[in-house]
Amino acid sequence: MSNAASQFAFQPLGPTAYFVANAAPPTPLQVLVNEITQGYGQYRIINNSQYTVFLGVGATATQATARAAVIVAGTAQNTIVLVPGAVEILRLSNNAFFTGLASSPADVYITPGQGL
Repeated sequence: MSNAASQFAFQPLGPTAYFVANAAPPTPLQVLVNEITQGYGQYRIINNSQYTVFLGVGATATQATARAAVIVAGTAQNTIVLVPGAVEILRLSNNAFFTGLASSPADVYITPGQGL
């Protein structure tokens, strides 16, 4: 039986991307993962700030920008919330675009790789 999720420690497989989330999301960055056969990869995402970041991820820059939105009570959004100081490893579509919204400048680092 095949297990799609990697069961070993995260291993970086590409350069780390960096952007500053702010009140207006910056131009989305595409972060490449070398998992063409499976169509997905893991990303280590760090919110190196004291502010919550509303991370927009998409197959296109336009989609990522649209998803970088504050979540309002009672309204669902396709946004990933990164609490201050968060370090997350997420399995997402390979070659995804990333951007973020925050109340004040927040440093976000994204490293493509494999593993948990």
